[in-house]
Amino acid sequence: MKTLIITSVLFVFLCQISYSQSADEIAKKLANPVASMISVPFQNNFDFNIKPNSGFRWTMNFQPVIPFTLNKNWNLISRTILPVVSQFNVIGNSTQIGIHDVSLSLFLSPSAPGIIWGIGPVFNIPIAAPVEYATKKWGFGPTFAGLVQEGKLTFGALFSHMWSFAGKKSYPNFSLSYLQPFCTQNFTGGWGISLSSEMSSEWKSKTTTGAVILVGSKVTKIGGQIISFALGPKYYFANSYKPEFGFRASVTFVFAKSK
Repeated sequence: MKTLIITSVLFVFLCQISYSQSADEIAKKLANPVASMISVPFQNNFDFNIKPNSGFRWTMNFQPVIPFTLNKNWNLISRTILPVVSQFNVIGNSTQIGIHDVSLSLFLSPSAPGIIWGIGPVFNIPIAAPVEYATKKWGFGPTFAGLVQEGKLTFGALFSHMWSFAGKKSYPNFSLSYLQPFCTQNFTGGWGISLSSEMSSEWKSKTTTGAVILVGSKVTKIGGQIISFALGPKYYFANSYKPEFGFRASVTFVFAKSK
């Protein structure tokens, strides 16, 4: 409940921040995971026929991106992911509704033009509930993003690795890698199409899960607010328990321009 209250207060605060950018500029910056621009995505993932019980899962990732200007040469980009999850018949014939752990990444990124990159720490904050979602472990490790933007084309990758280092001893430790290569082609009018792959490998349990996602997007203005909509299918690959099919539908609110 405290997390939801804090999230609501942050969202209301961000809604007061103004912007002045074209749809094409914003679409290009949204393709950059370390852009110096405040954005708040609500990323909805719908997974169907999850093996072995033909289960269903809805995951809404609340993912605010907040930049901080350190000086004229460097920015610090904060990227937070709070997953809100509802699933049915994924664990037996039961239902779970709750939140997963929070992932917090901090990227130190140069403001100079050219090859875009950011590097820093990533943290796992164990707040998940109910118990089926919980790791009960704090995690820490490195994260890195690198990309190139040529005209309206963006391509690059995001990588992170976390090791558990504290928490309840009765819960297993983890060693988790995440890799997301991506490519985005933007078009005039704030339109875009993106192809990405999201892969997670847990080395202690030797499990790999992932998906290939193809989405179309559009930046527009509604009532004076800049919003980006994205929609597209997902193809899954995994060692086990993978969904048969799914899709992603995202809404991203943009609140401030970069310097």
